[in-house]
Order: sequence, then structure tokens, then C-alpha cells
Amino acid sequence: MRLIYDERGDSAAVLTGEEIGPDDTADVRELDADRIVRYDATGNVIEYQFFNVRRHGVRLDDLEHGADLAGLFAEAGIAERTWSRPIRVIATRRRRDIAAG
Repeated sequence: MRLIYDERGDSAAVLTGEEIGPDDTADVRELDADRIVRYDATGNVIEYQFFNVRRHGVRLDDLEHGADLAGLFAEAGIAERTWSRPIRVIATRRRRDIAAG
């Protein structure tokens, strides 16, 4: 696993394997306002994305690789948290409207 932190965006990506190619992502799930998970065609996690990591910390307790992620973030000096920020309803409706065409 490899942690990539973007200081300007206060975001982090964790790759679970090698670099991700343009055709590697089969599914993307937004868990809450600060976390996105990408999966490959076989359902394996290939990337975690976290937002507001220095501002709020990261929630890891409900993730498949939680223990490994906790070690990476601890080494980077980023705190863990046990709460989530819900996805805004407006954003969810907008995505649904765009998908419907």
C-alpha cells in the first residue's frame, strides 16, 4: 500500500497495489462526504480516497484494509476519527439527475 498526500487539497489517496490504469476501475463508491473507494472488475479495492484529512482526520474503522490504513496514516501523522460526514442530499440528487440524462 502507498499513501499519497496532497497538501493543497488536504486529500489523500491510498493505492492498494500498483498504479491504476485508465481501464482498471470497474466501480466507484462514495461512502460519505470524505471517502471514496474504487474497485476493480473482480470487486477488489484498488484505491481509497480521503478528503479533509488534516482538518478532520480519517475514518478507517469500517474499511476492509482498516488496520493497514491506520498504520500508514499514523506514520504520516494524520489522526483517525470515528465519525462520518453524510453525503449532501443536493449533491446526491444532482448526480442522479445527471445519470438519468
